[in-house]
Amino acid sequence: MATVLKDRFVALEDYFALDSETADERWEWRNGDVYCMTGAQPEHNIICLNVGAELRARLRGSSCRTFSSDQRVKVHAGSPYLYPDVTVACDPRYTNINGLRTLLNPVLIVEILSPSTAQDDKGTKFMQYQTIESLTDYLLVDSSEVAVLHYRKEGEVWTPQLFEQASDSIKLSGLDVALPLAEIYLDTGLLPS
Repeated sequence: MATVLKDRFVALEDYFALDSETADERWEWRNGDVYCMTGAQPEHNIICLNVGAELRARLRGSSCRTFSSDQRVKVHAGSPYLYPDVTVACDPRYTNINGLRTLLNPVLIVEILSPSTAQDDKGTKFMQYQTIESLTDYLLVDSSEVAVLHYRKEGEVWTPQLFEQASDSIKLSGLDVALPLAEIYLDTGLLPS
């Protein structure tokens, strides 16, 4: 869930001071507006943990690392820094800003959809994420029903595929792993009995 901090333009330098290593909250700067990224429903949190844990387990022993929603990511349009719900990078590279290491080269970004963020995750944020050259896969995971929209980058084109069956498995080509929907939605109460 995102809550706007102020109704006035916030300079990028002021954002860096707010979103520093010592900050208690995570903040996103979106074209001068600053949003506090806190609070979510239990299903959102469970899905986020399931996706992160499953990816970490499947990538163990590789050069790829799975990051939680506290990892800031650099994009190259609009808001220069965002906090996806789950991110994976292989041989991670960072830039240091105000004591925070900001990830430069994600290959997978996952956003868990909630009523307050779904439109932004499907629209503006996705457009911004597409400016990351290393990104090959983008997942939009519904937190109210079993449904995952997978965008896969093929050349310069993003191809969508919708998965809605608990028995489905999403092939993440950039990571050479599959992510079963049954694992994504485990313990949420959303899987059929």
